[in-house]
Amino acid sequence: MKEIILVGTYHFEQHAEVIKDKEYEIERLVEYLLDFNPTKIALEWEMEFNDELNKEYKDSKGNYSLNEIQQIGFRLAQKLQHENVYAVDWTGNLTQEDLDKLNFSVQRYPKIYRSMNTLTEKTPDVKSDTIIRSYQELNHADYIAEIENMYLSFVSVEDEKEEKVGFNFINKWFERELMIFKNVVKIVAEHDYERIFLLIGSDHIWLLKNLFEGRGWKVINPFADQV
Repeated sequence: MKEIILVGTYHFEQHAEVIKDKEYEIERLVEYLLDFNPTKIALEWEMEFNDELNKEYKDSKGNYSLNEIQQIGFRLAQKLQHENVYAVDWTGNLTQEDLDKLNFSVQRYPKIYRSMNTLTEKTPDVKSDTIIRSYQELNHADYIAEIENMYLSFVSVEDEKEEKVGFNFINKWFERELMIFKNVVKIVAEHDYERIFLLIGSDHIWLLKNLFEGRGWKVINPFADQV
């Protein structure tokens, strides 16, 4: 059986002033994740730049940039003595304009708009929480379910001209998720057993979980018993 350890994350660069003082907490998180013993490390990096990612990995030698890909992904892979890491992301056709149009149009839908604000308020406080606690909260089943509900509610969002803004956004989002899913499947296609560790933005977890389970993979949430 193939297994995937799905870990939703936030982007460290958005909290740079806080994260730079939390190296010890990052080390604790990585030590915790080591116990799951993944056979490959997959990261949210454009697949077409896999060679560049691996050059950075091999050149890092313990000196990591202030982003989760290196701080967690590279650390974990090096402690496991993996020769390579794997870029599996694909941005595709989803643009900043798509996101801006959605954020503007959703204000016409008070219930959906409130749910977005409520979810934002539930986002872990990186400043006051420990790193491992923030990951526990980000990967809690209830939080992931709320993200899924919010995303699926976008399908009904239209702008004042009745353009299907939400549907178009979700359509492109699904396309991106399917490609990420395909990229992960590709790197293990010739093996009967693999345990992949995938570190990716927490918004992706709900749909990827469904895709991998639908393919018959065992999906592991390393924080399921920690909250």
